[in-house]
Amino acid sequence: MKGTHGLKRKNVTMKSTLMALFTTALLLMLTACGTAEETQGEEQAGSEAEEETTEQEATEPAEKEEIKVAVVQDYPPFEYIVDGDLTGFDIDIIEAIADLQGLEVSWEIMRFDGIIPALQANQVDAAVSAITIREDRAEVVDFTQPYFESGLSLVVAIDSEIESVEGLEGAQLVAKQGTSGLEKAREFAEEYDGDVTVLQEDATMYMEIVSGNADAMINDYPSVAYKIALDGDDSDVRIVGDRLTGEDYGIAVSKGADGLLELMDEGLAEIMENGTYDEIYDSYFAE
Repeated sequence: MKGTHGLKRKNVTMKSTLMALFTTALLLMLTACGTAEETQGEEQAGSEAEEETTEQEATEPAEKEEIKVAVVQDYPPFEYIVDGDLTGFDIDIIEAIADLQGLEVSWEIMRFDGIIPALQANQVDAAVSAITIREDRAEVVDFTQPYFESGLSLVVAIDSEIESVEGLEGAQLVAKQGTSGLEKAREFAEEYDGDVTVLQEDATMYMEIVSGNADAMINDYPSVAYKIALDGDDSDVRIVGDRLTGEDYGIAVSKGADGLLELMDEGLAEIMENGTYDEIYDSYFAE
């Protein structure tokens, strides 16, 4: 009996030892699993956080590049001031291109004859003010593809006796500084023994012919036609004959504005293709 009791005690001890070892091993396994799950959870949370940050960065708008664009403020319907705000056909065209190309426009209002020199000096990046594409200008600045077909008109007071270009014999003409209209006025003055007064603003030119201080003015057809249509029956000026010339307007770009000409041309082509240009045109020039 004594030997049997000793064997049972050994078996109990061995079972206890095995149980203890099994419990310890189980605890170690559970601990390891818990640590692995925590690590996996942390890695997943970190990955999700990174994805969220990346998504936020992707949705945040990129900072727009600012460009300075020269413009006059007194040439409706292309550019003019309404209630203190700059508006007009040219303004809308540039803003539409800028929206497409990720550009922020800073408008620089100046006199027309200061625009080309400002572009040459890189004081502005671009300019839009019904600027006729001419060879002499293209030598010092770059031009986009034409965005508007224009031309010059001979304009007189509503009660003027001038009915044709031939009626300009000895006439006093007015035209704006730095424009194609001034060149044409000087041609007529030389041909018909007249004289030319150079002015800075359209409003002053109209006043000169209406008051009788000048006999006729040379100006861009769209601007004159817009004014006459706006004034309606109260218009105090009229256009004589057909357009004197056919001209194209372009957006002028400083030769120092690297890559801007391409952006402008691409944007211009896009708004002409997607219908935006037509919408803007119709809002100013529709019959």
